[in-house]
Amino acid sequence: MLNRSVTDDAVVLLSEHGKPIGTASRLSVHTGDTPLHLAFSSYLFDSDGRLLITRRALAKRTWPGVWTNSCCGHPSPDEDGEQAVRRRVRQELGVEIDDLTLVLPDFRYRAVDDGGVVENEICPVWVGRIDPAGVYPDPDEIAACEWVPWPDLVRSVTATPRAFSPWAALQVPQLAPVIDERGTPVIERGACEPLPDEAATVAAVDALVAAELADLTGLWHTWVPDVEVLAADLPEWLAALAALGGKRFRPRLAHWAFVAAGGRVGSAYDDMVRAAAALELLHLFALVHDDVMDESASRRGAPSAHVQAAAWHREAGADGDPEKFGRNLAILLGDLAHARATRLAASLPEPLRGTWHELCLELIAGQRADLTGAAAGRRDRVHAERIARLKSGAYSVGRPLQLGALAAGATAEQLAVLADFGAHIGRAFALRDDLLGIWGDPAVTGKPAGDDLAEGKATVILALAAESVQGDDADLLRHPERDVPGAMRALQRASIDSRVEELICDDVRLARDALAGAPLEVDGVSGLLALAATIAWRQA
Repeated sequence: MLNRSVTDDAVVLLSEHGKPIGTASRLSVHTGDTPLHLAFSSYLFDSDGRLLITRRALAKRTWPGVWTNSCCGHPSPDEDGEQAVRRRVRQELGVEIDDLTLVLPDFRYRAVDDGGVVENEICPVWVGRIDPAGVYPDPDEIAACEWVPWPDLVRSVTATPRAFSPWAALQVPQLAPVIDERGTPVIERGACEPLPDEAATVAAVDALVAAELADLTGLWHTWVPDVEVLAADLPEWLAALAALGGKRFRPRLAHWAFVAAGGRVGSAYDDMVRAAAALELLHLFALVHDDVMDESASRRGAPSAHVQAAAWHREAGADGDPEKFGRNLAILLGDLAHARATRLAASLPEPLRGTWHELCLELIAGQRADLTGAAAGRRDRVHAERIARLKSGAYSVGRPLQLGALAAGATAEQLAVLADFGAHIGRAFALRDDLLGIWGDPAVTGKPAGDDLAEGKATVILALAAESVQGDDADLLRHPERDVPGAMRALQRASIDSRVEELICDDVRLARDALAGAPLEVDGVSGLLALAATIAWRQA
């Protein structure tokens, strides 16, 4: 129950889940350790679509003289949000509001001004109309006012966010997709509708992948109606591989980054789903080609694509070399997945398309480094970590986070925080891959134990061993493929597996630190942290 005996200058204190837990004086609550509390922001337009921006009075305790949105304030304990906005606009601007609409109901931020005072607010954002002739600013609150076209403000905040208050710098990019050029909220399938949950996003991604491959199948068979030797032609084969499922980490990371950056239902959400579907098809390409280059016999508990195609060739009693046939068909299968992934990504807006292009190049660069490094006999840690970053960390974690955040219209600060988080979880992802590639349970991973040692992969595990293991064990680990069980025992004698577990724990801790106090939505941060733990300590 809220304390009803406080003055009108009281603010509502909130739990981390946004529930009211008490009240406090506005002046006393804003310190270097400000608790989470309730506020609001408003963006007020005239009939011509110009936005009123205000410059905070020079006597203001926090962010004096900074340009910001039309009006901000705090609801009193007995007010709802709309009442609070109308009251504060009358007090500060002397004008009544028409057509008041709640646009960003869950906006939250934390910021620290030059004097060390913290703002820590859940701050719903409202949009309304006012008559410029009725505006009489309170000089104790406002030093100056300007009416600016909305598109001009969006461009200015994007180019120079530090020229504006930290809350406006975060709010404007999130408002841009849901306010048209005349300042009218665009309720596209309900701009304020709750987002689908993670499971619904994954289902939407799977449905889009299935639809894309169904369209491919119809188109394909207008060119080659018959299939020889194969049990299934390439489109059906690709669809079957996609239907096997998997952990779907990439769509899940994109989803939570979208939520964390304040994304809303509408075309932005659709862009995130499309980018995630493109990632899933690109992942199929990477798996198929990687298995060919590594000569892996199995994937997800079933024969690898090139092994399966070779078996079909032998069963048909076909002409030629079945192994060569299998490799060639698998390469085509991967190429087909890449082509359809690129088709999905082609309709994404910039800068998502640019990010997509870079992640495709990173993936190829990582595979090239893997192949040439193996040929050169490189086992050093710098080389192993570079491959892990390009082939696993960026492509599996960092770039999905970036695509989801970009789709949501993330600010530069939000993107930087998510990039820091993604770098740590990407390393944890790659390190767990290394551990599973040696000690993973074949019944769970779908690959033989010690597979990475048998293939002689340049992993961080072998790099750590090269730095510390000596004597006969060092000789054994120089060529682990010659005695995989012996190499596994040598690594455990040196406690390399424990050291890698410690590195994973360190990266998870640093990833959590990166999100602490970040300007991100609470639900998104919670989802990212939960998924980070799943990624770091997965068993497959």
